[in-house]
Amino acid sequence: MLTDYDVRQAVEFESHDAPVLSVYLNVDPHRRTVEKYKLALRNLLDKADHADPEDVRRMHNYIEMGYNRTGRGVVLFSCAAKDFWWAQSFAVPVEDFVFVSFRPYVRQLARLLDTYERCGVVHVDSEGARLFLFNMGVLESVDGYLGEEVKQHRSGGWANPRYQRHEAKQARENLQEAAEMAEEFYRESNTRRLILAGTEKNVAKFRDLLSNRLRSMVIGQFGADANAREADIRDKALDLAAKAEANEAQSMAELVVSTARQGGNAVLGLVDTLTAVQHGRAQHVVVLSDYAQHAYRFVDSGVVVTELSEEGDLASGRIQDLPDAVESTLRRALAQNIGVTLVDQHKELGQFGKIGALTRW
Repeated sequence: MLTDYDVRQAVEFESHDAPVLSVYLNVDPHRRTVEKYKLALRNLLDKADHADPEDVRRMHNYIEMGYNRTGRGVVLFSCAAKDFWWAQSFAVPVEDFVFVSFRPYVRQLARLLDTYERCGVVHVDSEGARLFLFNMGVLESVDGYLGEEVKQHRSGGWANPRYQRHEAKQARENLQEAAEMAEEFYRESNTRRLILAGTEKNVAKFRDLLSNRLRSMVIGQFGADANAREADIRDKALDLAAKAEANEAQSMAELVVSTARQGGNAVLGLVDTLTAVQHGRAQHVVVLSDYAQHAYRFVDSGVVVTELSEEGDLASGRIQDLPDAVESTLRRALAQNIGVTLVDQHKELGQFGKIGALTRW
């Protein structure tokens, strides 16, 4: 289970005198057999120029003997020279990728966090609800409320309207209790998004009983009968979360661009976004997913710049060459718990710097 501590370990580690090897490997059994993803790993590591052979060996050994083969994606970071090892198996897929630098490569991890971190699912029926919390596709917590049974009566007979009123009242009380439990459950777990599952009728009733806070977190719903399996609920929720993230990414890019162009609390372009993140002004960073930019980092202060005024500084060791300053921006944002959104395509963001951020002032 991925924790905040795990994320901090990944984004804060760096090594200036030994390389860090980063690998993202798709191990989805629906797409690859074990032999196929082992071959994919070998091909990735063959491309890892300048990687420490010990880091390569570590990753081979992990996939051969350490990985439990229960996930859909594996992320590995290694720097054997500094005794650093980071391995996570996720129930959500990743795209194959390899990178060698002085720090772990976290761009794809940022997207996974934005899409799948702390997603709640409420499975509703007339007798109550089951409350699930999935973190990166893994069931982290579960609770529920089961009220009095609601019976279905045949139509007709002198007592039918009275029974109908009684059962409707009981169903509402059950859902009200479940809604109150959901409020506490998802507040304590710091849930980011919420998905509702059940019949259209029950979901609609339940949504009306939610607080404004929980209602604003709902990103969608799907049909599910009372006996739906946990695995089916999870898979449908993950698919819905991925689609919602794509739509939210477009909306976030539009918000950043329009706010900045109207002179509001937002910036566009790498330099201004870097500055906002470095100074703690940024609230949410949005970037085109394939955008990369070479830059330089002052070793003592950690300040990143895209151009040098004195080329001699690079030779002095005071400045470090950065293959990708966008990666550094995302890393700093994650370390400060600043929201990060990667968007595959957005015309206006592409025209105005490819990266931007909402700011606090």
